[in-house]
Amino acid sequence: MVSWQEELRNLDEELASGRLSADDYRLRRDQVLSSAVAYGDPAQQQVQQPGQQPQQPFQQQPPPAAPQQQAPQQSGQQASADSTQIIAPVNQPPQSGEGERTQVVSNWQQQQADPNRTQVVPPMASPAGGFPQQGHASPAGGFPQQGQASPAGGFPQQQHQHGYQQQQPQQPQQQGWTDTDASPPWGGSDFPPISPVGSTEWVKQGPELFEDKPKGKGGKIAIIAIVAVLVLAGLGVGGYFAFKGGGDEPADPTAQPQPTQSQNAPPTSSAKPKTPEELLFEKIPEQSGEEDSKSGAIPATQLTELAGLEKGEADLVIAAGVKQVAYRGSQKQPDETGPQPAKISVTVIPLTSPGAASDLVKQLRQYQTGNGFVQITEPLPGMPPKLNFQKKIGSDKGAYRGTWISGNNIVRVDILQNPLGGEDGEKALSGTYQRAVKKTLENYAVTS
Repeated sequence: MVSWQEELRNLDEELASGRLSADDYRLRRDQVLSSAVAYGDPAQQQVQQPGQQPQQPFQQQPPPAAPQQQAPQQSGQQASADSTQIIAPVNQPPQSGEGERTQVVSNWQQQQADPNRTQVVPPMASPAGGFPQQGHASPAGGFPQQGQASPAGGFPQQQHQHGYQQQQPQQPQQQGWTDTDASPPWGGSDFPPISPVGSTEWVKQGPELFEDKPKGKGGKIAIIAIVAVLVLAGLGVGGYFAFKGGGDEPADPTAQPQPTQSQNAPPTSSAKPKTPEELLFEKIPEQSGEEDSKSGAIPATQLTELAGLEKGEADLVIAAGVKQVAYRGSQKQPDETGPQPAKISVTVIPLTSPGAASDLVKQLRQYQTGNGFVQITEPLPGMPPKLNFQKKIGSDKGAYRGTWISGNNIVRVDILQNPLGGEDGEKALSGTYQRAVKKTLENYAVTS
């Protein structure tokens, strides 16, 4: 007669060779174990002593199967087991490098001796790692069925508080459900831990996680009060300065008057541009004495009245096409330079070219020679050689005149002293003339 151990080994060999499917293997294995529990094995009872750990045969672990495939197994077990038995949990079998072995429940021969007797096994602590999690291979006897007591050769059911562990080679045991690490299995330490059960933090998403806890009502009230005080203080200060500026206060007599906008504003594009004659006038240096109020750009028709030219000279200037001239005059009073008063006139006559200026200068010199002026060929000390110097001395008055060309302009300096004052007066006249010419040469140098 073939023993149930040999039948189990035959089943393992057929499963390993592929001649038997996993479902058929589990069904036939359960039938063999049920038969062994129901009828017993005399040879095994004689050899094995009570309480001795039986030798565990080779166990081949089948691939995982769905729970619904265990339905035939349940019906078979219910038909063969008539008595209610409470089986002690199976200890962890030793690892074998050859493969998995079938686990055998201890003390099965004692149960066979009296199958109708109910055995009470002392409760044992659950495994340190808790119940096995998903990812382990299914046990040799298939997954335990809920609500069905397994025979002596089976495995513990889920209704018991004692589980079993199937150790994987070189793989740490998966711990049970704990609150120490709530990280999601797909993220590990890269994702924040999941909030414990019953916590309301799992509702928070996005920026809500970084928000601080709401402050108390006292803090909000204090902030509102501070803001209100600052606003009222700002309004008070603004109103004070606003109403203070509108009061009637006496003006400080020592304060400097504020310049008006017209005084500070630079000339705008709408201002009338200056004429060339006005620009020529600005270049004439100021002379000694009190300046003539009519100095400036004047019409050529006023040369006789203002600049001291005779009518014949003024006609020559007008005939040359001159419309306006630049004139600066002054009245020198008796001082340390001379006891007699003298009138100083500086006139700049603009022309179109240096050639036109040279032609007009020749005409004026001829007119002056015919009118009593004497040409002085010997230049005075410090005077340019091309500066034409003429003088006219009478019994009661004397006149010195210098004429030269500067660019397109004719420059003329006239000094009229009346009364002359004798020889000393003429010396004073000569000094006044030289000083006026030298000042004018600073801005109008002789060119021809």
